Amino acid sequence: MASKTVLVTGADRGFGLRVAQEFLRGGYTVFAGKFLDGFELIDREAEANPGRFITVRLDVESRDSILAMRDEVARHTDRIDVFVSNAAFMGGGPGGMPPPDLKESLIDVPLAEKSVRVNALGALLCTEALLPLMQTGMKRLCYVSSEVASINQMMRDNGFRYPMSKTALNMAVRMLHNSLHGEGFTFRLYHPGPMRRMASDGGLSGEADPKTDPSYSAGLAFPFFTGDRPDEDRLVMVDFLGYVWPF
Repeated sequence: MASKTVLVTGADRGFGLRVAQEFLRGGYTVFAGKFLDGFELIDREAEANPGRFITVRLDVESRDSILAMRDEVARHTDRIDVFVSNAAFMGGGPGGMPPPDLKESLIDVPLAEKSVRVNALGALLCTEALLPLMQTGMKRLCYVSSEVASINQMMRDNGFRYPMSKTALNMAVRMLHNSLHGEGFTFRLYHPGPMRRMASDGGLSGEADPKTDPSYSAGLAFPFFTGDRPDEDRLVMVDFLGYVWPF
């Protein structure tokens, strides 16, 4: 496999699918993490690009699934150049959103725990599993975070689980940077901005706005994920418009 390689978690739909397609267009061989049943766009991409867009079953909440994914990827290649940790659990009830009156006294602890397992620990476990495949090549580790992870800028007073889990992710990335940067690994922490949810047929919810189409943010993310920065020693969280957010 001569081309550069990338693994994207949570590539069934939305930003994950679109950024995986950006890598494909950029000449990469893509390993796309598939979790959701009933979302066939990822499978159609694989059928249209055999050997270049490869789906791998992946539940980032399960260590066994992560290790099985690693072993499946290793059957195709001995190197992953770029890892994009995108899989996330938004949490909440119907529609995936928390009740509008959710306050501290009403925190759903099981869902909060799930958010941390998926959004923070899942990203960390995937990184650990993939490190043996990333000892050569670009050594680029990319993590999709959020503005709600910024303790300095956080203004919400409800929906605790998602901000807490993304803040935990940022801390995990900080510690990974501290331990791996000296080995030549470089890091990208990305806030993709507001995006409409993607249905199984590719349709988007909400009011039409090109800037809330996942394709828009994914198109901006690709050069950020793959390009060089003049200050690679410094870990920063950058949003889709190029602004640096305080942690």
